[in-house]
Parts: sequence; C-alpha cells; structure tokens
Amino acid sequence: MKSRQPGVLTAIALCLGTLFAAVPVALHAQQIKIATGDGPQHDGVKAMQAWAVSLGERSGGKVTGRVFPQTLLSIKEITGGLRDGVADLGLVVHPYHPAEFREANFIADFSLFAKSNPAAAGAATEYIFTCKDCMDEMRRNGHVYLGNIANYPYNLLTKKPITRPEQLKGMKIRSGGDAWGRWIEGMGGVKMSISAPDAYQALSQGVLDAHTHSVGSLVDQSLADVVKHVTDMPLGVYLGASMDYSAKNWAGLSPEARKAILDMAPYLLSRYVTNLIVAAQNVRGKLGQLKVSVHAPSPELVAASEAFLRKDKKTIVELAAKNAGLKNAPEKADRFIALLAKWEKLTAGMPVDYQKLGDLYQREIFAKQDPSTFQ
Repeated sequence: MKSRQPGVLTAIALCLGTLFAAVPVALHAQQIKIATGDGPQHDGVKAMQAWAVSLGERSGGKVTGRVFPQTLLSIKEITGGLRDGVADLGLVVHPYHPAEFREANFIADFSLFAKSNPAAAGAATEYIFTCKDCMDEMRRNGHVYLGNIANYPYNLLTKKPITRPEQLKGMKIRSGGDAWGRWIEGMGGVKMSISAPDAYQALSQGVLDAHTHSVGSLVDQSLADVVKHVTDMPLGVYLGASMDYSAKNWAGLSPEARKAILDMAPYLLSRYVTNLIVAAQNVRGKLGQLKVSVHAPSPELVAASEAFLRKDKKTIVELAAKNAGLKNAPEKADRFIALLAKWEKLTAGMPVDYQKLGDLYQREIFAKQDPSTFQ
C-alpha cells in the first residue's frame, strides 16, 4: 500500500482546521423551542417571536429561540411537555392544572382585584419568586419559573347589549378561570369552562352568549365576527399564566446560556404585556369599523360587581384552605394584595414601552436572582 504524500495530509489538516475554526458559534449555539397554545396572529405570540430574535442578538448568537404557536404542544399539553423536555420554554396556563399548581392558582383567584397588566405581571412575578411554597411547586412540576404574564384588562364581550345586572341572569358566559366563574355565578349567569382558543366556535354555535376577555381578542382571536357588543366595565387582569422553562432541559444548558435567558426574562414579560396594551388600544380605536358597540354599565351593575368583590377575598381564602389545603392562606392573600398596590404605584404613569417596563422588572425582581444557582 502506498503511503499518503505529506503534502496531502497537510492540506487535509489545514482544511479541517479552517472548517472548525470557522464555526465555533454554530458548534456551541443552543436553540430553544418555545411553545404556546395561542395562534400565530395573537399579539402575545408576536411578542414571544420578537423576544426570541432579541435573545439571539443579545447572546451573540449563542442562544436562539424558535416559537411554535399551537403546533408543538396544545395549550393544555405545555405543562407536561415542559416536564418531559418536549419544549424548552412555554406559556403555562395554571387554571387548566388545579392539582399541580395550587399555589399559583391561589393568586390567579385574585385576578378581578388587578387593575392594569404591567402592575399585575410585576406583582404576580415578585410574589411567586419570594414564595417558597410557590417555587417548590414549580420545581415539583419540573418547571423553572421565569415570571407571570398578564393580559390587558378584561371586559364583557357579548352577542347582545348588556348594561344592567338582571340582563346577566341565565346567560352562558365563558369563564377564564375560577375568579370569573364565581363572578358569573354571583351575577346570576352560567359559567362555561371553555378554552380561549375554542371560544370563537362556541360563540358562533350558540354554546356561549358572552365571553370575559380583553377587547384585543376581538381581532387577535377574530371574535368581532361573533360578538358585537362590549360592556365597558373592568373585570380584572388574568393572573393565571407564566413563562416556565423545562427543568430537565435547563440542567443541560451551559452557564452562559442560563444567564442569557435569565437576563432576558424580564423583557419577555414586558414585551408580552406591552404588546397586548398596544393591540387593545388599537382595537378600541377601530370598534366602529368592526361594527362593535360599546356600552357603559349601569350604576346598578357596577354596584353589584363591587359588592361581589368585597365578599370574594374571604371566599378565596376559605376555598384555598378547604379545597386546596393551602397553608397560611390569609397571610398570603394580604401579601399579594399589598404587592398589587405596590406595583400599581411603581407602574403608574409609565409609558407603554417594553424596554422601560422590562428594566423595572429587572431592577425590582430579576436582579435579585443568582444565575449560577437559579433553578
């Protein structure tokens, strides 16, 4: 057998050396799979996509992300999918999993007490990060908690005009969680547990008469096709969803990748929150074009809703202790209500700017986390 010429071996070595030297980023880049149960037209999904791009830019290409809207996992599959490592990061909706997220669902029960989504997301995120029982719960489910998102304040979206409390009697109304379910029943309506993505079909088929959601959903979920009236009364802010990372996959990230994701997490929350504000404000500006009418609630309807809320805090605490076995529920309730007030002050008068809101979340919450031990 003839031996290879030294010149040939040298050339091969040089080619290989050049090849590997040219792709160090590719060899070490980590792309994360981001799952959401909302469709690609949803403004929250657009926020997640923009964040994935900025994650790649801020990390110098070492960590990139790809968002899978309704394709990798359904909205109810994300919790288990993160636990099993099918997805890396996902939008988890806690009320779909009452047994797994008793602590997180406790604050979701206070959704009707929240007034704005920047404050609600900040209060919920600070509460969970500083609640040992909550963080232990996340770890038991195989999740690394990265903060709560919060929708634009809810209104009542209806197929016929609603302004008075007696008009709610017997109405089939989609409930976004236990908080709205209690409100619906307290107002004499019939609560319907249907996922948000299925609300369009339920409304079009007469399964639902009304829906508790933000006006932004008239466009991003096409609900303006099937509901033509908005009762313009505040119905709280959804507090039952968080951005969680798969603990299984988090352990496999490099320290640099974990730090990059944790550093960028507050801006994922702030992008989501501000995108929904802008979307809702834009929709409000074109309700006439959508042929959707806005109705002010009567003083009697406002009074009935306020009377319900005055009783509901006690109900929430009693149910949490009795049904979920939650420890120290009264103290936890008081702490969360105080955090809502704190964050309303912190965010009062802030412009709709994801960078400034993210900076606030970073300063008040995320800067206190240690990336080297965070899990």
